[in-house]
Amino acid sequence: MVVRRLWVAEVAGSNPVTLIMHSSKFKKMYHIAKEVALENGRQKKHVSLILVRNRIISIGTNHHKSHPMAKRIGYRYDEVHSELDALIRCKERKNLELINFRFNRFGEMRISRPCTLCIPWCKMIFDKIYYTSDTYSYERLEY
Repeated sequence: MVVRRLWVAEVAGSNPVTLIMHSSKFKKMYHIAKEVALENGRQKKHVSLILVRNRIISIGTNHHKSHPMAKRIGYRYDEVHSELDALIRCKERKNLELINFRFNRFGEMRISRPCTLCIPWCKMIFDKIYYTSDTYSYERLEY
């Protein structure tokens, strides 16, 4: 799998970071995801956004609830991952992009690459998959 680094977020109060590629799209998504993540009571806050033509159509978070699809996929304790939560809430099934975010309890961005159980079904459904890294950048999963 090939991974390309796309953009480094400008974070107030952090060390200066190199701007690899400026994108207002990802900046906007970052702020929306962070707001949703801070409402999540879990220590590790995962947020997945599903886009169609640069428009958010679904937002999902990780949570303790179980779901029959989570059991079929084989998730531990049948807990729903943010990717699956966003897909369950999504009505459309064509031209989808997935953007994954993860924040720690301090609101700092962390690596949010889909897990080994999510990657196979995500590749079948999403045209593009982006995820954050802990250097405040976004990477695209190439497949």
